[in-house]
Amino acid sequence: MKKLISVLLILTLGTGVFCSCKKDDGTDEDTEVISSEVVVDEDTPELTPEMLESMEPQEVQIRNICQLATLEVYFHNVAKAVKPAGTGILDFTQADRRFWVEYSGTATVGIDMSRVSMLIDEDTITVRIPHARLIGDINVDSSSYDVNSIYTESEDWWRVKNEISASDVTNAIREANVYTQLSVINNRSVMMRAEDRATKLIRNYIEQLSKYSEREYTINFEYIDSEVQ
Repeated sequence: MKKLISVLLILTLGTGVFCSCKKDDGTDEDTEVISSEVVVDEDTPELTPEMLESMEPQEVQIRNICQLATLEVYFHNVAKAVKPAGTGILDFTQADRRFWVEYSGTATVGIDMSRVSMLIDEDTITVRIPHARLIGDINVDSSSYDVNSIYTESEDWWRVKNEISASDVTNAIREANVYTQLSVINNRSVMMRAEDRATKLIRNYIEQLSKYSEREYTINFEYIDSEVQ
């Protein structure tokens, strides 16, 4: 079974961080930390007329807003892996071979709308929401890489060639995405941005209704303790 070693992502907000890689010939370490370029889509969704048709805030619309308020996180990463030498008789001169592959993808961060609730007590509205989390799986852009775009460690001419296949590349990216997922989950800055996005949209929704009904509301937000991700 091929042993694959994936890189742990460092997710950094903002732009201008370009990802690069090079061979690390002077170390015996199996893993390497490689930075990623991460861009967060900040487009603000618009509230629909249907959301504003009632003169009183509705829980179903609060949940719809949470669904609209998701953030799309774009990342560029480099996965590092090692393909072990073959064990057959004809492979006795073959050596382990390191390779790197650059790829891009997206992750979605947002509020689990099914856990959102709202309580109206006269002119006080309390919205209870969970903290933001990763929604769904990491999505890899398959067009961002191919077997011909990988970086491979050079081999001695006299050794049996250790070819890197398409399945090697796919497995390396799959292993790297395990760490991508953990990095997104543990990146509090990204999560807080998604939470702030949701609460601002909810507040905007209630304030717009307040203008139509000429009724002032006091808005409170309570966070539900998140389950272990």
